[in-house]
Amino acid sequence: MFHTQQLIMNSSKLRQFYRLISTRSPPQSLCVISVISRTFTQDKLLKITSCNTILTHVQLSLNFTTSTFLNTDIKTMSDKGSLDVDYNGILKAQNDSSVLIIDVREKEEIDETGKLPGSIHIPMGEVANTLLSLSENDFKKKFAREKPSKDTKIILSCRSGKRSSMVQEEIQKLGYENAYNYVGGWLDWESNQKV
Repeated sequence: MFHTQQLIMNSSKLRQFYRLISTRSPPQSLCVISVISRTFTQDKLLKITSCNTILTHVQLSLNFTTSTFLNTDIKTMSDKGSLDVDYNGILKAQNDSSVLIIDVREKEEIDETGKLPGSIHIPMGEVANTLLSLSENDFKKKFAREKPSKDTKIILSCRSGKRSSMVQEEIQKLGYENAYNYVGGWLDWESNQKV
Protein backbone atom coordinates (compact mmCIF):
# COMPACT_ATOMS: atom_id res chain seq x y z
CA MET A 1 0.00 0.00 0.00
CA PHE A 2 2.91 2.35 0.75
CA HIS A 3 4.20 1.98 -2.84
CA THR A 4 0.76 2.73 -4.26
CA GLN A 5 0.54 5.95 -2.23
CA GLN A 6 4.01 6.99 -3.40
CA LEU A 7 3.09 6.43 -7.03
CA ILE A 8 -0.13 8.41 -6.68
CA MET A 9 1.85 11.27 -5.07
CA ASN A 10 4.32 11.20 -8.00
CA SER A 11 1.51 11.35 -10.53
CA SER A 12 0.02 14.26 -8.59
CA LYS A 13 3.35 16.10 -8.79
CA LEU A 14 3.40 15.51 -12.55
CA ARG A 15 -0.05 17.09 -12.86
CA GLN A 16 1.08 20.10 -10.81
CA PHE A 17 4.18 20.48 -12.98
CA TYR A 18 2.05 20.36 -16.12
CA ARG A 19 -0.32 23.01 -14.75
CA LEU A 20 2.67 25.24 -13.93
CA ILE A 21 4.09 24.85 -17.45
CA SER A 22 0.76 25.42 -19.17
CA THR A 23 -0.02 28.57 -17.17
CA ARG A 24 3.42 30.11 -17.81
CA SER A 25 3.65 29.20 -21.49
CA PRO A 26 1.41 30.64 -24.18
CA PRO A 27 -0.96 28.01 -25.61
CA GLN A 28 0.73 28.05 -29.01
CA SER A 29 4.06 27.08 -27.41
CA LEU A 30 2.66 23.78 -26.17
CA CYS A 31 3.25 21.05 -28.67
CA VAL A 32 1.73 17.61 -28.57
CA ILE A 33 4.56 15.20 -29.25
CA SER A 34 2.84 12.06 -28.09
CA VAL A 35 0.32 10.85 -25.59
CA ILE A 36 1.79 8.66 -22.92
CA SER A 37 -0.30 5.53 -23.09
CA ARG A 38 1.73 3.20 -20.94
CA THR A 39 4.16 4.35 -18.30
CA PHE A 40 6.58 3.07 -15.74
CA THR A 41 4.17 4.25 -13.05
CA GLN A 42 1.28 2.29 -14.56
CA ASP A 43 3.40 -0.84 -14.79
CA LYS A 44 4.34 -0.55 -11.13
CA LEU A 45 0.71 -0.04 -10.16
CA LEU A 46 -0.34 -3.09 -12.15
CA LYS A 47 2.12 -5.18 -10.17
CA ILE A 48 1.08 -3.74 -6.82
CA THR A 49 -2.69 -3.53 -7.16
CA SER A 50 -5.52 -4.41 -9.45
CA CYS A 51 -7.65 -1.46 -8.46
CA ASN A 52 -9.04 0.05 -11.70
CA THR A 53 -9.89 3.36 -10.10
CA ILE A 54 -6.26 4.04 -9.25
CA LEU A 55 -5.19 3.08 -12.76
CA THR A 56 -7.78 5.38 -14.28
CA HIS A 57 -6.59 8.21 -12.02
CA VAL A 58 -2.97 7.65 -13.04
CA GLN A 59 -3.89 7.30 -16.73
CA LEU A 60 -5.74 10.61 -16.72
CA SER A 61 -2.96 12.40 -14.89
CA LEU A 62 -0.26 11.18 -17.25
CA ASN A 63 -1.97 12.00 -20.55
CA PHE A 64 -0.62 15.47 -21.03
CA THR A 65 1.10 17.47 -23.73
CA THR A 66 4.78 18.24 -23.57
CA SER A 67 6.25 21.70 -23.59
CA THR A 68 8.52 23.26 -26.18
CA PHE A 69 11.47 22.35 -23.96
CA LEU A 70 11.27 18.78 -25.21
CA ASN A 71 10.65 19.96 -28.74
CA THR A 72 13.84 22.08 -28.57
CA ASP A 73 15.87 19.19 -27.20
CA ILE A 74 14.72 16.93 -30.01
CA LYS A 75 15.63 19.59 -32.60
CA THR A 76 19.10 20.04 -31.10
CA MET A 77 19.77 16.30 -31.12
CA SER A 78 18.76 15.96 -34.76
CA ASP A 79 20.83 19.00 -35.75
CA LYS A 80 23.86 17.43 -34.12
CA GLY A 81 23.45 14.35 -36.28
CA SER A 82 23.36 16.53 -39.40
CA LEU A 83 26.81 17.96 -38.56
CA ASP A 84 28.51 14.66 -39.28
CA VAL A 85 30.29 13.85 -42.52
CA ASP A 86 30.92 10.38 -43.95
CA TYR A 87 33.44 9.15 -46.54
CA ASN A 88 31.41 10.50 -49.48
CA GLY A 89 31.14 13.87 -47.76
CA ILE A 90 34.92 14.00 -47.34
CA LEU A 91 35.44 13.17 -51.01
CA LYS A 92 33.19 16.09 -51.98
CA ALA A 93 34.88 18.44 -49.51
CA GLN A 94 38.34 17.63 -50.87
CA ASN A 95 37.26 19.13 -54.21
CA ASP A 96 35.66 22.22 -52.66
CA SER A 97 38.15 25.01 -51.92
CA SER A 98 35.63 26.82 -49.71
CA VAL A 99 35.72 23.93 -47.17
CA LEU A 100 38.55 23.69 -44.65
CA ILE A 101 39.45 20.15 -43.52
CA ILE A 102 41.51 19.96 -40.33
CA ASP A 103 43.25 16.75 -39.27
CA VAL A 104 43.49 17.04 -35.47
CA ARG A 105 45.66 13.98 -34.78
CA GLU A 106 49.02 14.34 -33.05
CA LYS A 107 52.24 14.92 -35.02
CA GLU A 108 53.44 11.35 -34.37
CA GLU A 109 50.25 9.95 -35.94
CA ILE A 110 50.62 12.21 -38.98
CA ASP A 111 54.29 11.21 -39.34
CA GLU A 112 53.22 7.56 -39.35
CA THR A 113 50.30 7.72 -41.80
CA GLY A 114 50.32 11.14 -43.42
CA LYS A 115 47.49 13.63 -43.00
CA LEU A 116 44.07 13.23 -44.50
CA PRO A 117 44.32 14.33 -48.17
CA GLY A 118 43.18 17.90 -48.69
CA SER A 119 43.51 18.74 -45.00
CA ILE A 120 45.73 20.95 -42.91
CA HIS A 121 47.20 19.60 -39.69
CA ILE A 122 46.49 21.28 -36.36
CA PRO A 123 46.81 19.05 -33.26
CA MET A 124 43.64 18.69 -31.21
CA GLY A 125 44.83 20.85 -28.31
CA GLU A 126 45.82 23.73 -30.58
CA VAL A 127 42.79 24.12 -32.87
CA ALA A 128 40.79 26.64 -30.84
CA ASN A 129 43.85 28.74 -30.02
CA THR A 130 45.00 28.72 -33.67
CA LEU A 131 41.58 29.85 -34.91
CA LEU A 132 41.38 32.59 -32.30
CA SER A 133 44.91 33.94 -32.14
CA LEU A 134 46.54 33.63 -35.57
CA SER A 135 46.10 36.62 -37.83
CA GLU A 136 44.83 36.04 -41.35
CA ASN A 137 48.34 36.58 -42.75
CA ASP A 138 50.00 34.22 -40.26
CA PHE A 139 47.36 31.55 -40.88
CA LYS A 140 47.89 31.79 -44.63
CA LYS A 141 51.70 31.63 -44.26
CA LYS A 142 51.53 28.62 -41.97
CA PHE A 143 48.85 26.56 -43.76
CA ALA A 144 48.74 28.00 -47.32
CA ARG A 145 44.96 28.42 -46.85
CA GLU A 146 42.70 31.34 -46.00
CA LYS A 147 41.87 31.65 -42.32
CA PRO A 148 38.28 30.42 -41.86
CA SER A 149 35.57 32.88 -40.95
CA LYS A 150 32.82 31.91 -38.51
CA ASP A 151 30.69 30.94 -41.54
CA THR A 152 33.28 28.72 -43.23
CA LYS A 153 32.44 25.04 -43.40
CA ILE A 154 35.12 23.25 -41.36
CA ILE A 155 35.43 19.46 -41.29
CA LEU A 156 37.42 17.98 -38.42
CA SER A 157 39.02 14.56 -38.60
CA CYS A 158 41.07 12.36 -36.28
CA ARG A 159 41.77 8.62 -36.11
CA SER A 160 38.20 7.44 -35.42
CA GLY A 161 36.02 10.54 -35.04
CA LYS A 162 36.02 10.82 -31.24
CA ARG A 163 38.66 13.50 -30.71
CA SER A 164 37.46 15.47 -33.71
CA SER A 165 33.95 15.41 -32.21
CA MET A 166 35.31 17.03 -29.04
CA VAL A 167 37.10 19.71 -31.08
CA GLN A 168 33.89 20.23 -33.06
CA GLU A 169 31.99 21.02 -29.86
CA GLU A 170 34.78 23.28 -28.63
CA ILE A 171 34.94 25.44 -31.75
CA GLN A 172 31.15 25.55 -32.12
CA LYS A 173 31.12 27.26 -28.72
CA LEU A 174 33.53 29.82 -30.20
CA GLY A 175 31.01 30.60 -32.94
CA TYR A 176 32.14 28.25 -35.72
CA GLU A 177 28.67 26.80 -36.18
CA ASN A 178 29.51 25.13 -39.50
CA ALA A 179 32.01 22.78 -37.85
CA TYR A 180 31.46 19.20 -39.00
CA ASN A 181 32.93 15.92 -37.77
CA TYR A 182 34.21 13.22 -40.10
CA VAL A 183 32.71 10.17 -38.43
CA GLY A 184 35.15 7.29 -38.66
CA GLY A 185 38.12 9.56 -39.36
CA TRP A 186 41.39 8.14 -40.66
CA LEU A 187 40.32 4.53 -40.03
CA ASP A 188 37.26 5.02 -42.25
CA TRP A 189 39.32 6.81 -44.90
CA GLU A 190 41.94 4.06 -44.96
CA SER A 191 39.41 1.21 -45.12
CA ASN A 192 37.56 2.90 -48.01
CA GLN A 193 40.83 3.44 -49.89
CA LYS A 194 41.63 -0.28 -49.76
CA VAL A 195 38.34 -1.24 -51.41
